[in-house]
Amino acid sequence: MKKYFLAGIMAAIFIAGCVKDDQPQPTPPPPVDYSGITLNELITKDTANPYFIDESGSPADWVELYNKGTKTINVAGMWITDKPGIDSAYQQIPDVNPKATEIAPGGFLVIICGAADANGDDLPTQISNGVIYVSFGLSASKDNYVVLYDPAKTEVDRSGDFNGLEIDKSFGRTVDGTGAWDVMAVKTPDAPNNGGSGPVVGDLVINEVMVSNDTTLVPGVDDDYPDYIEIYNTGETPLDMGGWYVTDDLADSAQYQLPTDNPELTTVPPHGFLLLICDGTGEGLHTSFKLSSGGEAFGISEDGLTIKEGYTYCDAGCDLPVPPTDFSIGRDSDGAADWIIFDPATDRPPTPGARNNPEGQ
Repeated sequence: MKKYFLAGIMAAIFIAGCVKDDQPQPTPPPPVDYSGITLNELITKDTANPYFIDESGSPADWVELYNKGTKTINVAGMWITDKPGIDSAYQQIPDVNPKATEIAPGGFLVIICGAADANGDDLPTQISNGVIYVSFGLSASKDNYVVLYDPAKTEVDRSGDFNGLEIDKSFGRTVDGTGAWDVMAVKTPDAPNNGGSGPVVGDLVINEVMVSNDTTLVPGVDDDYPDYIEIYNTGETPLDMGGWYVTDDLADSAQYQLPTDNPELTTVPPHGFLLLICDGTGEGLHTSFKLSSGGEAFGISEDGLTIKEGYTYCDAGCDLPVPPTDFSIGRDSDGAADWIIFDPATDRPPTPGARNNPEGQ
């Protein structure tokens, strides 16, 4: 009887094992295709209106990646270097924060190069507060290429030769992701490349600013003449600015946050405008600060950490001159690179919420 009992147990185990073996096994995920990730723009010396200031107060170099593919790619685990062929110089992008390392189709990611801490010591490769740092800096006299590799260290893309690049000039592709490399007329970190003076495409930009207003009527504001910052959508699709930050101090990028829960208020239509009223109210599209008529700064930030676009203005030595009372300063045509003063007594007056150059566009 005992023999039959043991035989039954063995048969059951055998059958159970066969059933288990017959179960369909999960399909392993397909390998990641990194071929859509390209090097898109870089700068070796970024001192005029720098994109990133490190903890020591110095501007840092940067490299911009672009996703020309059709799927979101996480670049964590990829390698990057300014010394191709020297394995010890390769830096691996950390795998600790997918929000910081994922690039959507048509999206950009900026990597900060050679930054220092508050003591002036070089920062190691890391992700901190959503910012990717690599330990090497870029040199226009010692380096030639930045090269990007997949996690197996197979080359994915390399920059053009940037040796001899001028201070404050960026080097990038004339067409995002595919174009030839050239010196850019305007540096555009974390935004589409702009090889000439034409409009930047598919982005939110500061388009016009008034810092002292006594007579210009501002749409949507009754019985007052406030300062304003005008935002322009250079693209073909609506862009929601909800949750973005506005500031008049480039050292404090998170000074005022736009509402996060009212897209009807904060969405900028294609080739349309959004007026930020700088009256100190601190509610809705009304910022918590006013702009100084004697000189100051203005900027916008998507994440509250890094100034996406910012300018200083003063009588001399700033990015822009101070516009007189009732004059504004803005782009010569909507989204274009060149800035001019708009005079209310001429055929090019301030145009809050409207096109800067309706005749020339």
